Amino acid sequence: MAAPPTSRTAPVPAGLGAVRWRVRASDDVNEHADQLSDWSQEYDQLRGGRFAGRVRELWLSGPRLQVFHEHTSQPTSQQCAPWAGSVWFGLPDARCAQPLHFCGTEWRTDAQRPVLRARASGGFTLRTPQDFGIYGVVMDQQWLGAEADAMQLRGAAALLASPAHAVPLPPAAHAALCATIEALLRLSDGAAESACTERHQALARQLLRLLCGDAAAVDAACAAPRGRAQRRFALVMAARAWACQPCAEGDEARDLPALCEHLHVTRRTLQNHFHAVLGQSPAEFLKAVRLNACRRALRTAAPGDTVQDTAARWGFFHMGHFSQDYKSLFGEAPSHTLRQHAGQSR
Repeated sequence: MAAPPTSRTAPVPAGLGAVRWRVRASDDVNEHADQLSDWSQEYDQLRGGRFAGRVRELWLSGPRLQVFHEHTSQPTSQQCAPWAGSVWFGLPDARCAQPLHFCGTEWRTDAQRPVLRARASGGFTLRTPQDFGIYGVVMDQQWLGAEADAMQLRGAAALLASPAHAVPLPPAAHAALCATIEALLRLSDGAAESACTERHQALARQLLRLLCGDAAAVDAACAAPRGRAQRRFALVMAARAWACQPCAEGDEARDLPALCEHLHVTRRTLQNHFHAVLGQSPAEFLKAVRLNACRRALRTAAPGDTVQDTAARWGFFHMGHFSQDYKSLFGEAPSHTLRQHAGQSR
């Protein structure tokens, strides 16, 4: 079982509001998706094996700043939306050596360390590898804009107006930035929390200079040609949305031919788009998505719901195969999930 979450709130000097420090661990991918404060997220576990997730989070209420480190043991597909009015920056940590897919673009993190950027209004998607760690910084968008203007950082305008994008960092800049964030996360005693004022300001200004100081680099990243890549990504997201929806009454098909017909594409086109966007076959990915959708439904089942009915809603009609695939992915039988959470819901 996962360790119980810990949390602590402490006052800081006037003008900053409160500091909240939390550590949360989970052995279930759905629980883990809810661990970040004020985010809206949905995670799918993509590979069989025990899941372990951990989040360390620091929150300052004035100005609003959220700093965290997140670790996931198994590959995941993530649909993420930070809190309203914010801008998110993500930095894969030094342990990550496998490809990461951000909004449909692959980053080989053994060769380059990107800083990922997204506004809350647009959200973003990640396809993360095994044993993945990422630092996150979420800033109030109005505060970020005002600070950037005061510091005359011309790249901020493009950053705040652009959709989700990523820019590679020099190794030294990546290491220094991760070290600064890690230092903030390790605050533990009252004296350190009070000193967080200076650390916060230093981190914020370092981030702004790094992200917005080179206006040409920000402009180039935001204006890079994305037409074909965007179309591939949109098709893959449409396929995922189709797989996540329960079958309509009388609709028993949830296979690749049915998906190709739904999207009006050939199977070869679908295969090529999935490998370009996710580095994975559509059959493997969409089966995992449907199994995760069943797990979420079983965890929130109403009295009288059955495993067989739930499985059928996502196109699983052979219960022997379904139970085997479910247990291989999540390490427990679907009937166990239903019994455990149905008892709690009552």
